[in-house]
Amino acid sequence: MTGKIKVYLDTNMILDVFINHAKALKKKEDVLVPRKYQFMLANKERINFVTSFITKAEVARELAAGFGLAPEDIEKLWDTFIDSTGCEFVECFNFDSKIAYIAAHSRLKLRTLFNFMHVFIAIDQGCYFVSGDKDLIKKMRLLLDYNKAIDYIEFRKIIEGDN
Repeated sequence: MTGKIKVYLDTNMILDVFINHAKALKKKEDVLVPRKYQFMLANKERINFVTSFITKAEVARELAAGFGLAPEDIEKLWDTFIDSTGCEFVECFNFDSKIAYIAAHSRLKLRTLFNFMHVFIAIDQGCYFVSGDKDLIKKMRLLLDYNKAIDYIEFRKIIEGDN
């Protein structure tokens, strides 16, 4: 690997970080830091992280609905995450009819269709899209000819391959 790689952080990649913080806030305990997040922080000199308003909205919804966090607590957790990773933030994106094409040419669950919204932003930003959803990765490669759709194991191999 030469230079930094760009990686899009969707909700599936980072939600556990926020859930652990929310639990710690509620119980007034130390935060359990997920290993994936530790890996991200340890390798941020090799990675340009990118995320979007969609990820922020999904995280905020989970923290508000699932844990009863106040908007200011959610914003503080979000800002801390962005600062800790040096993450670029995509504030807006214009979707087009490609999303309808994807829906018409494959049988997608609503969640998978929503994930494709993340995918279009990742493609636009020239990012790797890391997902644990093998079916989503397969559909991205097939329908969008997107070879930067990878799973977490492939992602780690790319990053650790530079050691």
